[in-house]
Parts: sequence; structure tokens; C-alpha cells
Amino acid sequence: MRPMAIRPECYPCLERLIGIAVELATPDPEVRRQALKSAVRLLDREFTPDAIPAAIANRLLAVIHHFSENHDPFAARKAAATALAARMHQRLAPAYGDDLESLLRLAAVGNALDFFRGEAATAREMLARVEFGINEVPDFRRELAGPPGLILYLADNAGEQFFDRPLVSSLRRRGWRVLYVVKAGPIQNDLTLEDLEASGLLDALEPVVDTGARTVGLELHQASPGFQEFYAAARLIVAKGMGHFETMSHQSDPRLWFLLQAKCVPVAQALGVDLNAFAFGRAPVISLDPRDETG
Repeated sequence: MRPMAIRPECYPCLERLIGIAVELATPDPEVRRQALKSAVRLLDREFTPDAIPAAIANRLLAVIHHFSENHDPFAARKAAATALAARMHQRLAPAYGDDLESLLRLAAVGNALDFFRGEAATAREMLARVEFGINEVPDFRRELAGPPGLILYLADNAGEQFFDRPLVSSLRRRGWRVLYVVKAGPIQNDLTLEDLEASGLLDALEPVVDTGARTVGLELHQASPGFQEFYAAARLIVAKGMGHFETMSHQSDPRLWFLLQAKCVPVAQALGVDLNAFAFGRAPVISLDPRDETG
């Protein structure tokens, strides 16, 4: 596993995000034209060798929100994904055990949700058996065997909460204090407190906190002071999804564990797994020694 690096193929992916977000945000042709033009101009400016794709996405979505005055263009897609996730969880959960690795694999199934995929393709991915291309469950189990403390569980897409709940409950039964973390407001198809409440799982996942920011992944400098205090105090951090991997894999933080499906080639390359493989592992250690040729 290596930190995420931007690749040329990230550009058309971000272009596609712009197109989808603009189309969902407004039916007005003139507003669409203005938002599209401004977002593409921003993409050209921000797409540099040291950029983080998810961070660029945050800037692009802010521009589209500004022009359209629609701050939750993915609302309908989130509702549809949540309904699909509820059905798929009911169907799939009995096939998984209640041991730690099984619960991590079940949680990983939820990360197959993706607004770039159609419902049929998503369902096919969720039905496939999860085998981790990176499997550091034994190391995580050893961490959990130590004195309990605070775990931050960084949620990803709306709908994944159905697959997260069994793992979160299991970690709490082990004596750990687990805060389930959502976004402070709508951003792409990420889970918010409002989405969680609408799904009927808010009480089951409490205590729930938000980051204080509306960002794909986590840009910690944008998070609220209260969340930053939780982050500093956490003994372990479980971060779900590619957005968190993209924005956090550069931190070299031994508390940080990534749980995701590699749904694009650049993320798969950074993880060192096949495309669409699942991974659970500790954040990469980043050497400051220029002689270290790990890349």
C-alpha cells in the first residue's frame, strides 16, 4: 500500500463527476452552461501532479452548488442507494458470520455502492464474495486486544450504514467507545445525519458525530474544532471508502485503517491490488528518507 497519487485517468473521472452533478443540480440550460464552464475551468487549474482527486472534487462540487443553488443534487440517488442497500443487507447478512473478519467483509460489501454504477452493476458487486486483496485483520485484532479507547468510524456512502452497523456494534461490545462519523452536510453521495435518520438507523448507530465539514473524504483542516479534538484523542480510526483513502493515505498515521473497494485503477495501483478488489489495512508508512525507493 502506498499513498494515493493522482493519475492522468483521474481527469476524465472528474469530468464525468462534473457532468453528473450539473445534470442533477438543475434543469436550467443556462445555469448548467455556467456551472459546467466554471467547473471545467477550475478542474484545469487544480489538476496538478501533487493534487488529490477527492480534494479537487470538493472544489468542483462547491462551484456547482454555487451556480445551481442546489446543495444536495444527489438526494434522489442517495435515497435510491439506501433503499437498495437495505434490501441487499437483508439478503446478504445471514451469509456472513459474527467474527471480526466476517463483519469487516460485510462492512466492505457496502462500499460497492457507487453513484457511477447502475443499480444492477452495484447489486452484482455486492453479491460477489468478499475476499480481501489486503488483509491485515490479524494486526487489527491485536490492536483491539489492548486496553479499549476511542475509535472513530468514518462512514462513506449513503446506504453503507446497514453494512456498518454489525461491525460498529461488535466493536462496542468489545468495550471500545465508537463514534460513527458522518458528513456535516450534503456532499456527493456521502452519508449525512439527515440521511442516517431517514434510514431509521440513527438510534442504532448512536453516538454519531459529524466532521463539521462538507467534504468528500476528510480534509482535517476544514473539520470543526470539536471533531479535531475527537480525531486527536482517537486510539484507532477506521476510514471507509476511496475518498478517505485519497485524502488521508499521505498521513502515515499508525492509528488509521482503510476499508474499501478499489473501484478505479489509480486507487487499485496505490493499494497494490486488482481493480474492484477489497482491502483492509493500516495506513502506509511514509519514509522521509529520499534514499527510500519504495514507490
